[in-house]
Amino acid sequence: MYSLKALLQDGAPPLLHNVNDRDDWKIKKANLLKVWMECIGGIPSLVKTSFKINSWEIHTDYYLIKICYSTVYEDTVPANLLVPKFLDEADLVTENDVLHLLYSPSCKRFPSVIALHPTSDNGKEDISTVMGRENRRYGLELVKRGYVVLAPDTITAGERILPNEKAFQTTSFYKSYPKWSAVAKMLVDHQQGISLLEELSIVDGSRIGAIGHSLGGYNSFFLAGIDKRVKAVVCSCGLSLFTQDPEKHRWGSREWFSHIPKISDYIDEGVVPFEFTEIAALVAPTPFFLWMGQNDHIFPHWKPAATGLFELNSLYEWMGEGERFRSLIGNSGHDFPVEIRQLAYSFLDKWL
Repeated sequence: MYSLKALLQDGAPPLLHNVNDRDDWKIKKANLLKVWMECIGGIPSLVKTSFKINSWEIHTDYYLIKICYSTVYEDTVPANLLVPKFLDEADLVTENDVLHLLYSPSCKRFPSVIALHPTSDNGKEDISTVMGRENRRYGLELVKRGYVVLAPDTITAGERILPNEKAFQTTSFYKSYPKWSAVAKMLVDHQQGISLLEELSIVDGSRIGAIGHSLGGYNSFFLAGIDKRVKAVVCSCGLSLFTQDPEKHRWGSREWFSHIPKISDYIDEGVVPFEFTEIAALVAPTPFFLWMGQNDHIFPHWKPAATGLFELNSLYEWMGEGERFRSLIGNSGHDFPVEIRQLAYSFLDKWL
């Protein structure tokens, strides 16, 4: 537990404070995970994987398959599944052809990523179709690089915007789940997506990664921190600390997208239960790529976040896994520039 006043004045203690050996870190990590789960309301048990094919498209070098997959509490997740092209167009005519493609025992097994979208009303379309914005089409670029890509809609975005509601409004969610959190809901939906990828014959289940920008960026490392099936993670402009944050309730209760309501209860008492560098540390020693911009207008408090990057690097170095951590800071805004994406893709290539 940290005093907000102390965070503003002194910053958070180093990650390795009072950690002398691996056993100490194991205990600290377990305590961090416990507090994290208590704050977000816990993660329910996963349900059996199933999905429905809605439609498919054949492009020059990939297939785009629109699906809905199962998640907890009888919900479904609309998603785009992108597959590198390895069949003739004539071989993909019926739904059975698509299923044969996905479960073909004779084809090569591809590395895969779950690609998580930023705060965009269009959700998955922003990152996995030609309609996506400039510097956001990382799902589309990765399928062309040889990855099977699963791009789901988060709650309140894309096809999951409720009738008569605007995007990223969580009021209805909290009416149904007052003791839970949007963060936990997103995480369990993403975990179900990983389970789906594992079941596809065309996917090498030992080579699944996560990538995202902004909302998708922090969801990527949140996911990798609790699910070690994620073997490499890329976060663009997603590490935002409590320290020096000009938006006091960014992570708590707000008029629009409320991530973790319980955080506001802590803040009102002048404390926070953790710093987000510690939540990012749950990823270690999984390969981890982090990028941030000094002109980021969404997360303008980049200086304490830069200190967080140093702490994460120190943790990986202390573990003897320094090559598994890569952090970059540039004078970009809240963006995922092409040169940074290329470095991120090379990082994924190396570890997946």
